[in-house]
Amino acid sequence: MSEQNKYEMLQDPEMKEIVVSFLEETKEIFETLNKDLIELEQNSNDLDLLNQIFRAFHTIKGTSGFLGLEKLQSVTHKCEDILNKLRKGEAKLNSGLMDTILVSFDTIQEIVASIEKEKAENVDIKKTLANLDKALIILDGKEPPVKTKRKRSKKSTKVENKIENDNKEELFEEEIQTDENNSEQNIKKALSHTKTDSTIRVDVERLDELLNIVSELVLGRNQLQQVNNLASTGFEGTQIARDLADATKQIDLMTNELQLVVMKTRMVKIGKVFNRFPRLVRDLSRETGKNIKLDIFGEDTELDKTLIEEINDPLVHLVRNSIDHGIESPEVREDANKNPQGNIILSASQEGNNIVISISDDGKGIDPEKIKSKAVAKGLITEERAKELSKHEAFNLIFLPGFSTAENVTNISGRGVGMDVVRTNVRKLRGIIDIESEVNKGTTVKIKLPLTLAIISGMVVKIDNETVVIPLNSVVEVVRMHVEDIKTIKGKEVIKVRDEIIPLVDVYEVMYGNKKLESDRVWQNIVTVGIAEKRFGIKVDNLIGQKEIVIKSLGNYLGNVHGIAGSTIMGDGTIVMILDIGEILHFISNTKKTI
Repeated sequence: MSEQNKYEMLQDPEMKEIVVSFLEETKEIFETLNKDLIELEQNSNDLDLLNQIFRAFHTIKGTSGFLGLEKLQSVTHKCEDILNKLRKGEAKLNSGLMDTILVSFDTIQEIVASIEKEKAENVDIKKTLANLDKALIILDGKEPPVKTKRKRSKKSTKVENKIENDNKEELFEEEIQTDENNSEQNIKKALSHTKTDSTIRVDVERLDELLNIVSELVLGRNQLQQVNNLASTGFEGTQIARDLADATKQIDLMTNELQLVVMKTRMVKIGKVFNRFPRLVRDLSRETGKNIKLDIFGEDTELDKTLIEEINDPLVHLVRNSIDHGIESPEVREDANKNPQGNIILSASQEGNNIVISISDDGKGIDPEKIKSKAVAKGLITEERAKELSKHEAFNLIFLPGFSTAENVTNISGRGVGMDVVRTNVRKLRGIIDIESEVNKGTTVKIKLPLTLAIISGMVVKIDNETVVIPLNSVVEVVRMHVEDIKTIKGKEVIKVRDEIIPLVDVYEVMYGNKKLESDRVWQNIVTVGIAEKRFGIKVDNLIGQKEIVIKSLGNYLGNVHGIAGSTIMGDGTIVMILDIGEILHFISNTKKTI
């Protein structure tokens, strides 16, 4: 068969649905396999896990054979042979054999990526097949198949009975051999897995359109609430006022429900990202000669699909830094009376309308004095400024462009760009990043992100009779200070909150270029906000309340207005500006307004 005709089935319009289904389901299998293969290395006697991995490879092999994908079928078939020996007890898993399986798995992913992009298997698999053949020869030569009946534990018997009763999956060898001769009809049936009966794949653009409609509905709900408030005042006690109040409550309830449902349709479990890290930690541990265990918690926590795609790179940087800079070598850990095996904990949890992702390690921690010395040596800060920095402020120097504590540049880190990239990405997502560390105990990095970027909760405030909205996910706390407690350092206003010096920002000056008039008030409301690792306070005149708002673009006519993220429409029809906390921070960082 010529190369041109070899992949005709992939190009056939009538086969498009099957090919798309194959690609999507195969990539879903990859997400699970990434984690399962690493777990298998730690628990090689787990028969249930072995069977699960075997069935995954078998599913890919069967469908690829039907579609005429010879390279994909060849690699998966040989991987399946190795796994079959492992689950039958004819071979034992070791690190070398696992390396062969993992490299083959990488090749399988490359082939599928090539099929998706180029509609062909443009991947060289000769080396992979040679390694697999060598592994099979070694297994056959050293540990021949055992003909005697293997004694089954109660656990394995229970597992096999469970799978035997499951019509969706097949375990026994006789059934697997029969599958290899499946007809086209049976393959199509296999592709339409039982789970698709209760699920449906929807294009993300359609979900975005639906979200836009719900956003408009939220604005309409807010306007209706405003009308109801006016009616209840002007027509208090009348039947029409009571009916309008009841209708408003019903519309409010249904809008909230609809908004929640639509937001959930865009949510993806963060395990989709977390499942990639066991392999990363394994490979880097071997490369650095360190013994590291990775624990993952909260992988079922859900986050907006857009945020899921953006958060992967920052997490990779942080985990790499924990391995390279945080966790010590086994010898150093033993000398420090630590467990030779280091530990990294990757976790996620939901806190209100935010998600908190934490990366912790039990390594050597961060020495704030060493950080200061490095920053001074690189000319990032002055020696006088270094002496003034608190412990928390010293940790934040890590996020400066060009900063690095690595003595040598390696493939893992040491290029001085990693943490700056993390900060940039977190700021882009309107998130907050914070570092906690103790020398010889470890380091924890926390990232706080909003669940979504479309409809947000905002704090409505007044600044010099101008109503503005501060995104609630950026708000740390609200404090009320006596004007005498507002101090001035080098001509800049600051406040002290729990031993932390927080600079104050005059938003009116940022927006309009001139300071607002001083008032004779005795008490001052201050909204403390945070973006990435930075904190600052915004002086406000009045706190109006919290509302759910829809971010609207200012349009092409106004373009980008300094310090403004967009606008929203209030219930009475007035247009209110939404502050861009990141832009304001960037403004004050590049002027003489900071300490």
